[in-house]
Amino acid sequence: MDNWINVMTTNNSARAEIARGILEQNGINAVLMDKIDNYSNHFGYVEVRVPTENAEAAKTLLANEITPEQPQ
Repeated sequence: MDNWINVMTTNNSARAEIARGILEQNGINAVLMDKIDNYSNHFGYVEVRVPTENAEAAKTLLANEITPEQPQ
């Protein structure tokens, strides 16, 4: 995973899955790095990672397709 970069971080697993789907539909490989505590499922986050060479395109695509998270 050395040549992969984080393009989105969220504490919502479903949101991360949607982002991965959008990226993959647009020809960008993406993986999720789950950093959520398995015991409580309330603490942590999920990173959406893409190959370094696709990072800028992925960030632009997600900025245009994903509504920013609202503070709770």
